[in-house]
Formats: sequence, structure tokens, C-alpha cells
Amino acid sequence: MHNRFILAVTIVWVSALSLGCGNGVPQPEFAPLFTANGTVRRGGQLMSGGMVRFTPVADKEDFIINSLVEADGKFKLTTVRATDSRGERRPGAPAGEYTVVYEPVNVDQTVAYSPPITLPQKVTIEAKHNQLMLELPR
Repeated sequence: MHNRFILAVTIVWVSALSLGCGNGVPQPEFAPLFTANGTVRRGGQLMSGGMVRFTPVADKEDFIINSLVEADGKFKLTTVRATDSRGERRPGAPAGEYTVVYEPVNVDQTVAYSPPITLPQKVTIEAKHNQLMLELPR
């Protein structure tokens, strides 16, 4: 009897570990992802820091596609499920047309808030390696 109890507890424990801390919501499958990296510029000058967010024109609310912008103005897009509590992040983005928003970083708290900047043109991720140069409006 004692061995059955230990076996039952072990099975429950191993099952809980294998399921992780997920929220129990079925997760959507990742579409094929394609590498997408590049630079962010304004007036020909590289932007230092911030974040870029790509929102599909054919909105797919199940996924978040974004990247931090490094000090040298470079970024590499990644995709994460919006409902995944474990935050599985994969490199690249699905092929398609996107609205792009750049969110500047405010390191100086004495300076007024810098609002996000939406690129006036759509950006297309193709089913191949994508090298992008994003030019922000002035």
C-alpha cells in the first residue's frame, strides 16, 4: 500500500513538472518565422536604444513581434505568444505586412515623455532572410 501511495505521488509530481506553470490555455501554433533584423534611423542618424513593435496588418492578436533597439541602432525581431505565461520567444517574424512603432527610451527623468513614433509606411516581412532599414519621420 505504501508503495502505491509513493507511486501515485510521484506520478502527480512528475506530471505537474512536465506541465510547467502554464495557464492551461491552449497555445496557438507558431507560423513559419523568418529572420528579420536591421537598423532604426532618424534623419540618417542611428537611434540609440528603445524598442520596435511590429503589428500585423491582418491582426493576429495571438502573437507579439518586437525587439529592443541596441545602442548601435540595430534590432533582431522575435515572436512570442501573447497568451503564453512561460513566454516562449522565438527568433524571427511571420511573413506579412506590418505597421511598425518605435518606442524611444527616456533615460533622463527630467525630460518630457517621448511618445511612440509610428512609421508612415507599412513594412513587409518576406519568406526569406530580411534586412530592414527603418527610417523614422522627423
